Amino acid sequence: MSLNATATVALAGGYWRDGVCHRQAVLRPLTGADEAFLVESPGLSPARRTTAVLARCLVRLGSRARAGEEAVRSLSVGDREALVLHLRRLTLGERIDCVLVCGAPGCGEKMDLELSVEGLLPPTAPRPPSHELTLEADGRAYHITFRLPTGADQEAAARVAPADPEAAAELLLARCVERVEGDDCGSVERLPDALAEPLAAAMAELDPQAELRLDVRCPSCDAPATVLFDAARYFFDELEQRSARLYREVHTLALHYHWSEAEILGMTAAKRARYLALLDEALAEDGAW
Repeated sequence: MSLNATATVALAGGYWRDGVCHRQAVLRPLTGADEAFLVESPGLSPARRTTAVLARCLVRLGSRARAGEEAVRSLSVGDREALVLHLRRLTLGERIDCVLVCGAPGCGEKMDLELSVEGLLPPTAPRPPSHELTLEADGRAYHITFRLPTGADQEAAARVAPADPEAAAELLLARCVERVEGDDCGSVERLPDALAEPLAAAMAELDPQAELRLDVRCPSCDAPATVLFDAARYFFDELEQRSARLYREVHTLALHYHWSEAEILGMTAAKRARYLALLDEALAEDGAW
């Protein structure tokens, strides 16, 4: 991978501005400063972290250079997850090694799983901003116009979730419903509770990138399982685990090259690794390492 690589990503939902949908985004990899920002902002919810890091690393969103946080919040959850996966590939590489714990009764064994970014990116096709669905409850048909959840919806739900997870889920769904009409009485003020689950399932089907589910089988007990893989949360956990390494790299490069902290944190992980490898070679030749 080039040390200055970028990725051009086609978005399924895209960024809507002035009635025009922009479906192309360009990302740069995380720098040390971006990694430090994430490590030093532990109080942010996962949705808020995703917004912040994408706003920092999006070189272009449609026709907008350096899209701000509001533009990033307006993207669908699936588009944001896809961008995070591309960002992970740019920063740490294609391969993802993770460990899962078997949930089968009496097992609990750890499962080593090797994933690839490419394998976690389902094919995308352009989507309209709104969708329509007819569902039945209590013998009545309801015609629902809705949109898919966005980063803004996630952030709003995250503010409620610590105190009331059920209310958070209801809030997210309510924000996405644009109109409900009954087959016999026109406009309906509130979506019937019985329709919440099938509507959420329809949203997940329309935006498969938003909820990645992995079918796995335990090598110990042979039990099958379906696991939800949250790409953004996993990526942020990886970066947190690497935080001590980041500051050691800054220390080593500053000590030997006399660069400032800002200069070193301005480098990507790949660029820091290249200089550290050269430093290892030089010190080994001098017998000082």
